[in-house]
Amino acid sequence: PGITLPLEYGTPFDDVLRRIAGTGEIIDAEQGIDAWLASRMARHRAPSGPQVQQVRGDRWMRLTERALEGGGVVILRTDITDTVHRERALEQALQSAERAERRLREAVNAMPAGLDIYDENDRLVLCNDQMTRWRPHLPVDESLGKTYEELLRDGLRHGIPEVAQGQEELWLAHEMALRGHRSGPEIRHYPNGVWMHMHERRTPSGMTVCVRLDISDLMEQRQKLEAARQESQRVWQLLERAVEALPVSIEIFDDQDRLVLYNQQLSRMYPHMNYAEHLGLQFVDILRYSVDRGLIPSAHGREEAWIAERMAEHGNRKSNLVQRLADGRWINIYETRTPENYVVAVRLDITDLIEQREALEAAQLAAQQARQLLQDAVEALPEGFALFDADDRLVICNAQYKLLYPISAPMMVPGSTFEEITRYGVERGQYLDAIGNEEAWLAERMAAHREARQAMLQRLPEGRWVQAYERRTPQGGTAGVRTDVTQLVRKEQELEAANAKLAMLSTTDGLTGIGNRRRFDDRLATEWLRCGRHHMPLCVILIDIDHFKLYNDHYGHLAGDECLRRVAQLLQACTRRADEVAARFGGEEFVLLLPDVGRAAAVAVAQRCMQSLHEAALTHAHSPTAPVITFSMGIASMVPRAGAASDTLVQAADAALYRAKSGGRNRFEVFDPEP
Repeated sequence: PGITLPLEYGTPFDDVLRRIAGTGEIIDAEQGIDAWLASRMARHRAPSGPQVQQVRGDRWMRLTERALEGGGVVILRTDITDTVHRERALEQALQSAERAERRLREAVNAMPAGLDIYDENDRLVLCNDQMTRWRPHLPVDESLGKTYEELLRDGLRHGIPEVAQGQEELWLAHEMALRGHRSGPEIRHYPNGVWMHMHERRTPSGMTVCVRLDISDLMEQRQKLEAARQESQRVWQLLERAVEALPVSIEIFDDQDRLVLYNQQLSRMYPHMNYAEHLGLQFVDILRYSVDRGLIPSAHGREEAWIAERMAEHGNRKSNLVQRLADGRWINIYETRTPENYVVAVRLDITDLIEQREALEAAQLAAQQARQLLQDAVEALPEGFALFDADDRLVICNAQYKLLYPISAPMMVPGSTFEEITRYGVERGQYLDAIGNEEAWLAERMAAHREARQAMLQRLPEGRWVQAYERRTPQGGTAGVRTDVTQLVRKEQELEAANAKLAMLSTTDGLTGIGNRRRFDDRLATEWLRCGRHHMPLCVILIDIDHFKLYNDHYGHLAGDECLRRVAQLLQACTRRADEVAARFGGEEFVLLLPDVGRAAAVAVAQRCMQSLHEAALTHAHSPTAPVITFSMGIASMVPRAGAASDTLVQAADAALYRAKSGGRNRFEVFDPEP
């Protein structure tokens, strides 16, 4: 538009291109017309497909060139500016969306709070990194897609929360009833001492957003603040009572040495003096009043000299003045001069202090006796006891403590640090679990000692076990108790071994020695979920001994039992991997569970089983099928689908087994989901 470019028929194409480039309309030609012309002519001579050309004014053209059979070229130009602009806007929108999503993910993961988002079916669709750290027993790849109830059940299997132990189903029912109906945030306490502030809200679309914030520090600070407030209130009350009961008097003299202020305690201290009348009098006049009435025994016979000495030191003493009164009381006087040349005098009746000193000496003696009693009690404890101060240095330990750790005993002297004592034992093999990784074990032990929250079981030489309990004292020290639990640990180990044996027996068929139906069902449920998560096939082969009733009727049940054992051994030998299961399904039926095995591999296993049975040649004279024991087998292999039950696979194998029996026995059939 706006360009007049008259062309005549017969004008060569390269001349047309040069004239067009000269108008400045072709953006690619701005860097050099000759180079652009050469490139454009090359594409013109050998057109390969549509080309996109930018025209001034941010317009775009699609050029389609096609050679004619009789020679010549047809050129079609199409304005695609709107399409380019739309694609550019779409690309920018996609980039903006990606940036927004990335920033949102970064922001969510940067949150100091844990975030869970559940869809309208109450399945977890998003959780941030903080939530993953707080829920180590539930990996993200296993948690996403699970319902809120399933996640709660996973937590219950790990003992979380502690309050639900022993009443898991009741707690779960109550929790699910509250789901989506909580009136506000909740604060929960978890077994590891963590406090969580949980806020749950539904969105208009039916999603549920749950935010969890670790407020352990806040709760701890709140508890500390509450304790400090109570302590401050108690101290303040004590201070108020103490101020009222203080035997301290105060008097103030101005720069002219005149009495300007006193408290009532001063009047009670000197009942013979009317201080109300002395206000405005100079200090020397008040002294003469007391000396003239014989109230100062030390001034007797030298009144003027005493007054002169007292005036010289008035407000200038570097130490306290102790003065004895005529009635036998002792007064401690402290005087100081202010920058304004005022004198502030504080008088304290120390008669009671002398009595208190005597009482203090008696209390110190009682405390010493109590300490001795405490030491005797500590020594009498059947457990080992040790106390470390705020600097982690040993204050006291009893003989039993040293007996439990004889290797470290030489270092157990007051003043030794806990680390020095522990390192001494580590270097000499006292802690069996530390051998070979001494520094790592020591670092872990020191961290647990500083935390002083959980009991620790220690394995010592000569088969001994010690349980260590440590707690922090209010003064910042650590008190520890050690108990010899060797007998208890041994009994627990024996019990664990017995339980393991019992668990093995509960999943083993008593007759054949291979897995029983319970073991098969348990493994099927586990592998069904695992293979479903990883999109791997899972195979079941159901095996039935043909005409086994006739075998029992002819050879007897004892021979039948021996036959079942031989078959079980053959099938067990046909499994190759540790995760493959051979089990007795019931009666004369057996089953093979083969994870990550497709149909072709399953057929190979079935053929191997039948070949092994054929080679064993177990005689069955009354079998209508063959003179030896034979199998009928049903094979089913599938990738578990979400929402499908594991018994789907067993039913499929059973259907294939039925076809094998109906088809004449001594054969196997493979389940086909599309008959």
